[in-house]
Order: sequence, then C-alpha cells, then structure tokens
Amino acid sequence: MITLDQQKIFVGMGGWDLPPFHQYFYPPKPKKGFRRLEYYSQFFDSVEINVTFYNTALTADHARRWLDDVAANKNFMFTVKLFRGFTHTFDATNDDVRSVRRLLEPLAESGKLGGIVAQFPHSFVNTPEHQKYLQQFSRVFYPHRVFVEVRHASWNTSLFYNCLQENKLHLVNADLPPIRSYMPLTSLAWNEVAYFRMMGRNVKTWAHPELGERYNYYYNEKELNDLLERMKKLREQSNTLFVVFHNDPEANSLVNGFQLRHLARKPPVLVPQGMIRAFPELKGISSSVNVLHPLFADEEIPADALH
Repeated sequence: MITLDQQKIFVGMGGWDLPPFHQYFYPPKPKKGFRRLEYYSQFFDSVEINVTFYNTALTADHARRWLDDVAANKNFMFTVKLFRGFTHTFDATNDDVRSVRRLLEPLAESGKLGGIVAQFPHSFVNTPEHQKYLQQFSRVFYPHRVFVEVRHASWNTSLFYNCLQENKLHLVNADLPPIRSYMPLTSLAWNEVAYFRMMGRNVKTWAHPELGERYNYYYNEKELNDLLERMKKLREQSNTLFVVFHNDPEANSLVNGFQLRHLARKPPVLVPQGMIRAFPELKGISSSVNVLHPLFADEEIPADALH
C-alpha cells in the first residue's frame, strides 16, 4: 500500500498467473512448494482476480488459500471480477449468486475484499432496460462494494453517475483506446473510494482480440504522470484508490506497475532482477536491497550486479 498525502493507493495487476509474468517476473527455477501469489504479494499490495469471470466454480477454500498466500503482507487487498453470466451473457442463476457470495465471504471477513468488479461490454448501451438492470443488480451483492465498468459512451452522463451513487455503486474509471463511441477516461469517485482500470490505448489491435495483442500497450512517463495527477485530484473524494494494469502481453503491466509505485512514493521500489534485466528502464527506480533480499535467493544474479 502506498500513501499519497493520506490517500491509500493499491497498485496491482489483473491476475498473477499470466505467461509474461512467468517469463520475466517469477524466479526461473523456483523451489518446491513455490506459490506465485505469495511471491507476487511481496511486490504489489493488490490484485484483481479475473479467473472468476469465466465460471463460478471457485470455492471458499480457494479464497482461504489466497489469504494464506498473502498473509505476510498485512496491507494486501483483493478485488474480484464478477462472473460473465451477470455482465455479458445474462444467464446467471441464483446458484451462481450463492457461489459468488461463498467465495467472497472469507475475503470480506478478513477485511481484504476491496470490492467486486462488474465489467460490462461495449454492447451494453445506455437504455431504460439496462438502467433498470443496474438498479436491481446493486442489491444482489449488498453489502459488498461493487465497481461498475461500462464501455459505451452513451453512459457518460451526469444522470448515470448520480444513478450509481443513489444505488450505492461505484464507477470504474477505465482507460480504453480512443475509439468512437467508447467511454473516455474519467476521474470520478464518491464514498471515499476510487478505481482505475488501465486497459491500454492500442487502437490498431483492439478490434482483433483473437491476435492476442489487444492489451499490448506501454504507458510512457507522461501518461503515468497524467494518471498520477488524476489520482491526486481525487484526494477529497477518496481515501482509498485502486489502480489495476491490464496491458499484459509483453509484461508492460508489471513495468508500469513498478513505475507508478515509484512515482507515487518516490523512494526506490523492490523489483526482481529478472525484470530489471529484461526492462532496463526499471534500473533507476529499483532498490539496492534487490541483491541481498531473500526473495531473490533462487535467481541467477549477474556478477556486475554485485558491484
């Protein structure tokens, strides 16, 4: 958890078990019993669980195992992406509601549930029927905090934002490619919490997700500083702020996550040596504790890193 003038900032990724992470972030030769989430939680203070989008088969036992994995980081928080049956196919059942609630219960009881993320597709446009659905939806998972992400620009109205507040829902400030009819990046928050979801701005590949490059985007220093300024402006509206990077194909999410943590706190941040070797731009922000830190005991440290 980073503090920015009394604002708690949780920077994390959209998942922790992703192919680029295995290549650059995790130790190349982990010991037996190595737990990726446990390792991840030594570097970041939150994660958005995305596997829950695809089914409701995960149980409270899974949640308790996650809690065990992050036990060493007392600041760690989870957010959970909601099953697509509620947001995309609209075929979720009462059994799905109960399954989601059972999964969330241990996280909520431990005080480590930041909220639920309900991400609706671009096809979910602003209509009276959809407005009514959101109003009903707000009561299904009460008292858990729910963040709503809408992608069609028809929702970008003050009436909609008022409706969210009246129904105790929060807005996801989603950064999407600047494509016509898509929501612009907003900087809105209420009830002391804000959520930014950084999806990348790759216009060329956004329409072709089958190529696996939709989220391949690197936020440059200027763009990260713009995000930081947006975060600062929300101090009065939010004392808790989540930033989740989803620009994963080339591990850009990890790089940008470390960079934002550094911008927000200024002192050097802990970065794995494998990341520094692959992304030299991280060398200037990394802590010298890297070489001796027990987390890196299984990494092959180049000789020149010891000088």
